[in-house]
Amino acid sequence: MTSGDLVLQPYDPGASLEPHEAEYFELSVDSPVTQQIDSLSLLASLNVFAVEKQFVQGLRFYVIIAQPKQGKPIYFFLSYTPKKELGRSAFLGAILEKGHFDTVKQPLFLFDYNIDCLSRDDEMFIFSKDKFQKIFQFFEKLLESAAVTLKEIKAQVPILNFDQFEDSCKGHLQKLAKLSSIAGKPYFKVLSMKQMKKVIKEFKLPLETKRVDGEEMLVFDGSDKWVILHLLDDYYLGSPMTGIKYGAPSKREL
Repeated sequence: MTSGDLVLQPYDPGASLEPHEAEYFELSVDSPVTQQIDSLSLLASLNVFAVEKQFVQGLRFYVIIAQPKQGKPIYFFLSYTPKKELGRSAFLGAILEKGHFDTVKQPLFLFDYNIDCLSRDDEMFIFSKDKFQKIFQFFEKLLESAAVTLKEIKAQVPILNFDQFEDSCKGHLQKLAKLSSIAGKPYFKVLSMKQMKKVIKEFKLPLETKRVDGEEMLVFDGSDKWVILHLLDDYYLGSPMTGIKYGAPSKREL
C-alpha cells in the first residue's frame, strides 16, 4: 500500500522503519495507546496548559489537532523533551528589538516540524518508531508483558543459562520488542532444535548446543547477547540468486 513515495506497512514491534516507510495499526478499545489518548475526544473539558515545573518535567509529548469541516479530527503527535524548552536547550535565544539583541528571559518552547505519529478515528500511523515508543511508554508496556513472553519462549526453546538470557533482555527496549515480535510469529510454535542447528551450522554462528539430562539446549553466552534472538527471529537468510548469506535486521513478509 503506497501513498506517493511513502510505503505503509502493518505495525511490527520488532521491525525497523526505513526512511520511506510508515507503519499503521487499528486502535482497539482496550489498547494501551487508546487509553492514553482517549481524553483527546473530550477536548473542551481539558485544562488549559500552565507552565508548572512538575507538569513540564513529566511532559512526554504534545498534540496538534486538525478539525476538518466534515469528518473526524486528526491528531498529530510530537515527542517532547526538556531540550524543547529554550531555557534548557543548548542554543542561546535572542530577540532583535530597536537595533539591539536582547536575551530571552521568559520560558519559550521549541516546536518541531516533523510529525512522529498521527491518528484519526481508529487508526494510528507511525513515522518515527523510536519516538512513538517513547511517547506511549512502549518500554514500560513491553516490560509488563516480558514475563509472559519469556515464559512462552522458555517453554518452546530449550536455553541453557536462561536466567542470564532473561536478564540481558529485560533492560533493553530493542530486545524486548524483538521478543514480542518473535513470540507472535506463526513459525515460532513449530520451531525445532533440528531446524535451529541447521541454521547454526550453515551460517557458522557462534552458538553452541549442549545436552542436559537428555535434552539438547542452546547455550546462552554473555559474550554474544544477540545471537539467540537473531536465530529465533529468522534473522539469517541466503540469496537464491547469488548464494551469499546475509543477516537481515528488518524483514517484512512479501
